[in-house]
Amino acid sequence: MDNYIHAALAFCDPKGTYSRHAAVVMASMFENTKDKIFLHIIHDDTLSSHNREKLKATTENYGQRIEFINVESLLEGTSIDVSKLTIDGARGTLFRLLIPQLINEKKILYLDCDLIIDLDIAELWNEPLDGKTIGAVCDVWSLDYIKGTPVPWRYALAWEIMGIRNDSYFNAGVTIMDLERIRDRYDFLKEVETFYDKYKKCITLADQDCLNYIFAGDVQFLDHRYNRIDLKSFTDEGHGSIWHMAGGAKPWTLCSKGKVDELYWHFLSKTAYCGGQEELTALIVSSLAESPFMHRHSSDCIKRLKKQLADNIFRSHIWTVPYLLAMKFFGARAEKRNIKR
Repeated sequence: MDNYIHAALAFCDPKGTYSRHAAVVMASMFENTKDKIFLHIIHDDTLSSHNREKLKATTENYGQRIEFINVESLLEGTSIDVSKLTIDGARGTLFRLLIPQLINEKKILYLDCDLIIDLDIAELWNEPLDGKTIGAVCDVWSLDYIKGTPVPWRYALAWEIMGIRNDSYFNAGVTIMDLERIRDRYDFLKEVETFYDKYKKCITLADQDCLNYIFAGDVQFLDHRYNRIDLKSFTDEGHGSIWHMAGGAKPWTLCSKGKVDELYWHFLSKTAYCGGQEELTALIVSSLAESPFMHRHSSDCIKRLKKQLADNIFRSHIWTVPYLLAMKFFGARAEKRNIKR
């Protein structure tokens, strides 16, 4: 399998509507890449046979390979209560933490399901890690910090407690993982369980905080074109990037991101979910009709209120503060771990 680029997508799909977004990531990657790709889909029992066949057909239409890995039983065997670790209870955000155990390859690309890949993925695959275990792009808070903007105090305090530098917090939506190095140098699942046991009351992004904690100081930072969240900066000359539709408003809920919206619907038309122009039109109409952001004049207000509510309550900007302060003033900090660097 050494002649393949290995990539993994991980998600759960209780409503049966999320799989097609994964198919868009796949189609955008296949369209722009000349090399052979072996795709690993990590899922649970919520992936229906219908969606499985659509993802398989999309892959085979491009002459690529795919495998499906059901982690339902594996999750039941861990001590991590994944249902309590994310804002919406979605387990799929944590499936990537099982990749080193599930996939017996030397390295792999992990990709979120809200991406548009507008480059040959071999460019990312061939990026050198220079002796580091993970390759990733700085998250927006760290990028702003590097430019001189302070990190919001709650994030800064949480990162301090977890042993993460303000200029070194990465976005985990696009990562290169050296799986051999992880297996050799880390007791990975044990570290994951230790992290959630110690810090679950102060984390904001369950899987991303965990990966930043485990790989602190062992990350090769990549050019931001591999994980661009500044979607409105896209121009006709802005090709050659991976566009990350992070946040609550997506192309299938709100038309607000210009060129990236166009690319999403373009690549959806290339998947097995779309049989032609009429089917694409029906998908666009049905998706936007179900969106809470449908009314153009109120969409921005709804977005802001929803995000503020999520940030302040569900993502624990209120409930984690006493815990963070207690950990700070009673001297709790990230322990030095016995990891072979």
